[in-house]
Amino acid sequence: MTEFSTQKHFIGGQFVAAASGNTFDLINPATEACTTDAARGDAADIDAAVRAAREVFDAGVWSRAKPSFRRKVLFRAADLIEARSEEIVRLQTLEMGSPLGPEMKGPHPVMARSAWNLRFFAEEQEQAGDHAFNRDDSLLTYTMTDAAGVFGLITPWNGPIMLSTWKMAPCLAYGNSAVHKPSELSSLSIRVLCEIYEEAGMPPGVYNMVLGYGQEAGVPLVAHEDVTGISFTGSPRTARDIAERAARTLKRTSFELGGKSANIIFADADLKKAIPAAAGGIFMNSGQVCVAGSRILVQRSIYDEFLSGFEQAAAAWKPDDPMVRGTRLGPLVSKGQYERVMSYLDLAREEGRILFGGERPDGFEKGFYVQPTAIVDVSPRARVCQEEIFGPVATILPFEDADEAIAIANGTTYGLAGYIWTGSQDTAHYVSHRLQTGMIWINSGFDRDLRQPFGGMKASGLGREGGGLSREFYTETRFASFPLTPR
Repeated sequence: MTEFSTQKHFIGGQFVAAASGNTFDLINPATEACTTDAARGDAADIDAAVRAAREVFDAGVWSRAKPSFRRKVLFRAADLIEARSEEIVRLQTLEMGSPLGPEMKGPHPVMARSAWNLRFFAEEQEQAGDHAFNRDDSLLTYTMTDAAGVFGLITPWNGPIMLSTWKMAPCLAYGNSAVHKPSELSSLSIRVLCEIYEEAGMPPGVYNMVLGYGQEAGVPLVAHEDVTGISFTGSPRTARDIAERAARTLKRTSFELGGKSANIIFADADLKKAIPAAAGGIFMNSGQVCVAGSRILVQRSIYDEFLSGFEQAAAAWKPDDPMVRGTRLGPLVSKGQYERVMSYLDLAREEGRILFGGERPDGFEKGFYVQPTAIVDVSPRARVCQEEIFGPVATILPFEDADEAIAIANGTTYGLAGYIWTGSQDTAHYVSHRLQTGMIWINSGFDRDLRQPFGGMKASGLGREGGGLSREFYTETRFASFPLTPR
């Protein structure tokens, strides 16, 4: 182990060990060595965290505080995230293998986005208004929007701080309390966020964090009677289990799930932009991105040209030590994820042909590394085209016209994101109106406006978050009516 001490839960404003005393190991995916260990939470820890969250919620020191106070605290937390950006990024590299990236004068872009999450919703909750209705000068109704209660936030490992603050920001901004269960694979960086909330002046118990495994800590969080709702990012299989358990106590749920997103490239696209964007769209974060453009659909007349250019672009994503500045492709997050991806590459050799990659890179006997990979000569119905691999693996499929591209793109159980590259506005609108997916980018890679409705269709999610949609999920809206004397 390194100099890191055991990572602990954060409950009621205090770092505490697991009630059972049990721990689990945190593994560096680049070296396969144990970095440290972490408290292994269970139902007892979850119950303590929920009780702390409920007590402070009922006391009203945050839930009924002035919006300007909540804004002040969250803005201060955002400043601290940016100030500790380099530290957080290094911890994330240790826990899930994401490259440090080049030297930067300011905060890392992912940390700047994490801070933006807090600032955006801190402002939104202060500026959002209620409504008044006058019915025929005989009845006046006005609405009231209040914090809903204690929320369970279950977050993934592939963007520990950014994806956590995306859930925390609206939850906390609107006055709720939170019990956060991060992935067991990202238990290092989250400690800094606990410290940041404390330093920013958030009352103890408003934000609580319990480490551990899904079956041991996540299940009791979902089942707890004092939890109002669950926001979850992860797999459809886990979401179905959460939905079943949450239904027993009528909890509200919001699910952002998997994807098998199509990146559709037409013959009139600007390939100088589309090709490197397609490579980044599947190789960034070693392909461990929910909105990754993992199915690349290319119009047949430029198919060969695209393959050549894509292979050249992929060469820039050379696997290396994520702690080395300039590395673009680090390891996968865990041994389990590595074995999963490699099993799909074995399947790809049966269902199609590997154009390039498909192996552990030379010189990396340790670490969960996989070469950037492209699969061709494969049916759109093949498993490698239908199932989420979640690694640096693209399937590349030809199509004749827009209607065939739409049919292929929609021919999966997923519907999270889609990308369209074309020089024609008519084509862009024709295709975007017909894609069965929650989010679509035209001539662009993944980019965000936090007012956008974020979420997917079909097996890619349930509900939307972003802007006022997050407000609806995390608040209760009531009304009061008064009779009027007609004017």
